[in-house]
Amino acid sequence: MPYPYQPSRFPGRLQILSAFVGMVVVFFLIASYLFVNAAWLREPNADAKDIPMTVEETDIFGTVASRLHQNDIASSFWLRVYARLFDVETVYPGTYVFQEGMSYSAIIDTLQSIQSTSVRITIPEGFSLVQMGERIHAALPEISLEAWQFATSAKSELASDPFVVSAGKPSGVDLEGYLFPDTYEFNTDATADVIAETMLRTMETRVNEIGVATGDSAGMSTHDILTLASIVEKEVRTAETMKNVADVFLKRLDIGMPLQSDATINYIIDGDNPSPTYADLEVDSPYNTYKNPGLPPGPISAPGLNALNAVLHPTHNDYYYFLTTDEGDIYYAETYEEHLRNKARYL
Repeated sequence: MPYPYQPSRFPGRLQILSAFVGMVVVFFLIASYLFVNAAWLREPNADAKDIPMTVEETDIFGTVASRLHQNDIASSFWLRVYARLFDVETVYPGTYVFQEGMSYSAIIDTLQSIQSTSVRITIPEGFSLVQMGERIHAALPEISLEAWQFATSAKSELASDPFVVSAGKPSGVDLEGYLFPDTYEFNTDATADVIAETMLRTMETRVNEIGVATGDSAGMSTHDILTLASIVEKEVRTAETMKNVADVFLKRLDIGMPLQSDATINYIIDGDNPSPTYADLEVDSPYNTYKNPGLPPGPISAPGLNALNAVLHPTHNDYYYFLTTDEGDIYYAETYEEHLRNKARYL
């Protein structure tokens, strides 16, 4: 006997499931279309306004995406999705111009465009003008070493800059020590003059921020502070030792004792010897602080903030001598005899 026809007990569930799957597919297709359109196809309206936006050195991609969202340029979430799909993580500092309605690909292209029109150059603390020139020439070959030398010489236009003049720089001294060591972003068509002025303005800003002109190093001009800070920068490495060594040098200046800085000798002979030879110490130069008491005519390197702060706020101590080993260890002494024992033991 055949079984009578039994209708399915789940027709409603199958219909609901089919409808749900259909809705998911439709939603996926719509979302895909919207994403593809936003990512590649859409363009700003003809009357769309330019919206400038600056990306800072410390900004990450997520920060930039949020700022673009706040300016109604793009969805922060979908822009991050696009960036993740195409492995875009780096943003470059600079000022960019966006428009509402730009595609994500156009936004990314804009954020990456500065690579081809600018170059990032890092100038470490303690670099001399010669070292700066070599690094700048390597990054921007069209800037010759001669052009850099003239742009930073005692005859350059910057030598009469109000900040330089007020600092008390002697007329025959170049801009050594007046250009702040930092990481900069320059256009590829930047000139030596533009780069030098940018670095000079940065030094002026930093000097004003930490109060060099009103510092507690009595009787010292800004030029003197830059000069001593440049020596401290080359002598030792850490902020703590810089403050100790700055106090040693300041005490020597107070009593008329020669600074006897090996760093100034290396500046003269273009060397890097922690223990210059006797012949080196006898070289005839106003920068020889073994033979000449007081400060040299000008800085010997580009001092950073730690060195400048060390001269302004030294750590007072009883030392008049110190030495630095090849490994960078510092040994202090109150007397010359103790200093000689340290030399015999550690050098």
